[in-house]
Amino acid sequence: MKNIITPILAQWDVTAGCNFSCPFCLSSSGKRSKNELDFKQACTIIDKLHSSGVLFLRFLGGEPFYRKDMLEVMKYVAKKGMLMVFSTNGSLITKKTAKTLKEIHENISYFQISLYGTNRQYYHEFTTNSKSFSLVEKGINILKEYNLKPYLFWVLTDKNINQLEAAYELTRKWELPALRISLKLNLGRGKINHDDNSKRNPNLWSQAIEKLLTLKSLVDKYKQPRVELHARPLLGEYLYKQVGLPFFYIPCKAATTMLYLDSEGRCSPCPFGYFMPESYCSYLNLKGANMNLLEHEVSEIWQSELFESYRRLYDPELHPKEINKNCRHFKSGNCSPCIYTPCICNSTIKMINETRMENSVMMSL
Repeated sequence: MKNIITPILAQWDVTAGCNFSCPFCLSSSGKRSKNELDFKQACTIIDKLHSSGVLFLRFLGGEPFYRKDMLEVMKYVAKKGMLMVFSTNGSLITKKTAKTLKEIHENISYFQISLYGTNRQYYHEFTTNSKSFSLVEKGINILKEYNLKPYLFWVLTDKNINQLEAAYELTRKWELPALRISLKLNLGRGKINHDDNSKRNPNLWSQAIEKLLTLKSLVDKYKQPRVELHARPLLGEYLYKQVGLPFFYIPCKAATTMLYLDSEGRCSPCPFGYFMPESYCSYLNLKGANMNLLEHEVSEIWQSELFESYRRLYDPELHPKEINKNCRHFKSGNCSPCIYTPCICNSTIKMINETRMENSVMMSL
């Protein structure tokens, strides 16, 4: 892969702090890091990103609004003329938050609220916060007052799969544009083992197919909101044929057009790299790892041996994991192979088919 001179996107976990404690959290968020950037340092980071040619900032966490100065950070980004996307749990949204977001809405291309359940009891069990559901609902209603309508993002687990229909009804009640659904990943607090989670839970996929068919009937009935599935293209096409719901997928941009920063300003090629088992990273040259943007320039980090070695692994001949080289989406560049995990679309599809066939046989006996 040719050398990429500069990134145009930066994904930034602006805080490790969060007022929830979700069991599947990718970054195991909770307490703020002792060395998190203050506002002045955050502005320095933004200045460096902007001057290097970064056009888009994706804010994640933790919970971004756990930072007391998050609105000031976002206003500073807007002043620079950069575009933002962000994800929030919605529980810390106030009228001041909504008013500021409305003022800078031309610089916000997309934002979403993660929805984990559909009632107070489930949210309490899931987030360990007894008021969490009412706070989320209040936050969404405040946003609606300012005509701000986020997407809802549902992380599908074996614990909340039976609430999918209720999640759709909530999305419809709140008059939001879409419900997006993604299977829980095997990272952070959600880590079970080093194997892919979907392979370890075939019955979850089988249940999901039936629930998604029900959702399709609701979409056909009401037309709005949309339901979209997060899946790589090959798996997404299969699911579309099975349930009739569209999929979305954003090809991996790690180290090609995207730079990742943590809450202390340390940079790496991939937002998930810090949470991967050490064995998954053994083939990377970690020289230059954890370079802090406060102390280095973007170009220096971008051309470091760590980023260069990461980019080289996109070459199918050097890639450390199994790649389905015959996949047309891989050939066209619409689906990028993950440096840490093998291509699993075909094996997942096979597993779903076998599980559904087994269940069909059992029901006929």
